[in-house]
Amino acid sequence: MIDIHSHIIFNIDDGAASIEESITLCRQASENGYKKIVATPHFTDYRNIDRFVLERDSKLDLIRERLAEEKIDITLYPGAELFLSRGIFTAGDLDALTINSSRYMLCEFPLGPFNVRSGLEMLSELTLRGYTPIVAHPERYHEFRRNYEIIYGLVDQGVIFQVNADCLAGNIDRTARSISAELIQEGFAKFIGSDAHDANRRNLNIRERISAFPSEIDSDDLKNCFITNPQSVIDNEDVF
Repeated sequence: MIDIHSHIIFNIDDGAASIEESITLCRQASENGYKKIVATPHFTDYRNIDRFVLERDSKLDLIRERLAEEKIDITLYPGAELFLSRGIFTAGDLDALTINSSRYMLCEFPLGPFNVRSGLEMLSELTLRGYTPIVAHPERYHEFRRNYEIIYGLVDQGVIFQVNADCLAGNIDRTARSISAELIQEGFAKFIGSDAHDANRRNLNIRERISAFPSEIDSDDLKNCFITNPQSVIDNEDVF
């Protein structure tokens, strides 16, 4: 399996607090059937892209060294979870923030109320630049939960979605569970991500979550969301 949304890099955001926790998360992932993980630390400062990328990549290298030493069979790829803000319009080259130097870019909105029109403009700016936005955990956003029709407009714009395993398993609330399942059934959500932040509560023990997924999420859905589509992103190929 492949996880395209994780916060396993230590001391870069609100994810793993130490390199030891990074390694623990990777070990959990391996024990649960993952082979590849995209590290997507939160990104907010569009004036300091180079600094962010340098820190991300140097810490990824340290984690890779430890994984090799401890013989943990996980391959790591660089990415970011971009917080959508007006900084997008004045930022320079964003290529280093994509998933594995592809055209795919993981993005997030505020969880609380936000200006939907402004958010759509930001995603439009990314698509005009040649990127394919992947909106992280749409089932968690207040505005999407209040008005599901926003989803259809984004799909028409070429946006695709990633739902969180916790939400699909019902660990957040019933609304998040039903929206995430519906997004997969409609073919809008192409990925199920862990959004792992720590080795305890928000971890990579995915098997227990999969067992709690709604019954309509079948083996084909799981294969597409955990293997086929994430691999297409890593390879910069079309996602269907």
